[in-house]
Amino acid sequence: MAESATIFNVPRGTAYITIQQAVFYSTSFLYYVLLVRILNLSQVGEISLLAAASSIFTTLTQLALPIAATRFISSHIGNNDPTSASGIAATSLRLLLAIAGPGLVIAILASPLIGTAVFKTADSSTLLVVTFAASFLFDLTALFGAFFLGLGLYADILYQNILFFPLSRGLGLALAYKGLGPLGIPLGWAIGSLATLLLSLYLWKGKLTHSRRYPARPLLVFGLPLFASALVTLVQGWGDIALLQGILGQFGNTGAYYILVSSVGFLSILWIPVAGALYPALSSSFTREGPTAVSARLAVATRLINLTVLPTGVALAAIAPTALEAVFGTSLANQAVPFAILATTLIFTAQSLLLITTLQSVSRTKHILGISLAATIVDLATVGFGANILGTTAGAIGRALLAITTMLLAWFSLRRVLHAPVAQGLSKALALTFLTAFPLLTVDSLLTVDLRLAPLIRVPLLLGVFVACFLSTSRVFNVFNEDDIDLLNNALPKTFSPHLRKLTRLLVRTTTRKHGESGRMKQQETTC
Repeated sequence: MAESATIFNVPRGTAYITIQQAVFYSTSFLYYVLLVRILNLSQVGEISLLAAASSIFTTLTQLALPIAATRFISSHIGNNDPTSASGIAATSLRLLLAIAGPGLVIAILASPLIGTAVFKTADSSTLLVVTFAASFLFDLTALFGAFFLGLGLYADILYQNILFFPLSRGLGLALAYKGLGPLGIPLGWAIGSLATLLLSLYLWKGKLTHSRRYPARPLLVFGLPLFASALVTLVQGWGDIALLQGILGQFGNTGAYYILVSSVGFLSILWIPVAGALYPALSSSFTREGPTAVSARLAVATRLINLTVLPTGVALAAIAPTALEAVFGTSLANQAVPFAILATTLIFTAQSLLLITTLQSVSRTKHILGISLAATIVDLATVGFGANILGTTAGAIGRALLAITTMLLAWFSLRRVLHAPVAQGLSKALALTFLTAFPLLTVDSLLTVDLRLAPLIRVPLLLGVFVACFLSTSRVFNVFNEDDIDLLNNALPKTFSPHLRKLTRLLVRTTTRKHGESGRMKQQETTC
């Protein structure tokens, strides 16, 4: 790599990560659709617990090193110091191997005990051994992905993920279908992780060739609060599933809720790419320009998320019964209410991720732990008290309160350092939401009650209604401006320019470019 500062092109990085997420979610969509048809809901419940075991292993063994590596590498690259950045990468890798290697041995030895406690049989130890081996390989690929992100090498992250997701899930389903049952799924994870690790080693070759020894202490000091927060986040992600399994005691319910939560998570393609590409750029901007530059970048990202996530999530909630039945059949028909709750409150999940990412970029990692802990207590208390009465709906309410609490506390913490414009574009987003979701609800009711059309027939019609309402409302209320289209134009290949011009004519009724703001943002893209 050249001994010069990396240019963090956030729009282009967002585009790469968006493609990555598109591959992930399209693969995951097919994965879950086929999973409920290859395995029964009880077996899906077992898979959900294996996924939880994998998350526990990776959280404990990564020690937040990937996040720390990205933060320190991007900061040193921003200061034109690639030699130190190379030392950071080497130190991070040594630390991870020193932690994850013994961790794998311990996990394998403990597998029979874990199998008896969780699955009520020691025969499940093979499932756990394969799962832990896959998790160890995933640790290494995740660290290399953090290196790529710290250098602004968004394309290399894309190559990692377009190999891992289709291979691990597709192969897992094939093995399960061919007679291995639940064991086929973690086998797919292991083979996919190994292949991705080999690709990562090839891509990393020649990057940051000159290095100096970098101490481990700064990485650990920065990462330990994040590690503690990651433990809390682990409970956030799997605590409700574990509580529902423990209280209700049925793998079938656990499997249904696992599919439900995973399904509504597909919409995170609208905000994860933005947060992922924004993190190194915010770190570099804070180091070089201070909090004002961070606020400017955060305002653009927040506005786009408000304008896309809020109307899309509420629109999906409006047709929840139709969407679930069309995709999964009648097996999840009774999960429409929790699905609608989760979809409606996705905007808080998106906002909280942006704000937590910003806290990381300005090195206020200790605050993240307190925020995560408080939000987790609210979540688990809600599920614990409500599971017997509301079932999986209690889990959905808990997750909604989790997102809301996280967003509010993160905003309060950030306001002491910089302005976090969480309401940027919110008025137009609310208008777009109402004028999109209400027609969808009306048409869905008409197609379901009056015309009695099958779900697979209703979905294409409803999609057409959504697109028509979204485009027309956007144009009438000038929801989007030409600067938004500029972000896409900078991110996509030039061959898309004619299509973007057509999109501009559809979405933008009048010229709404903010010249001063556009100029500032373009200048930041050039310098950061």
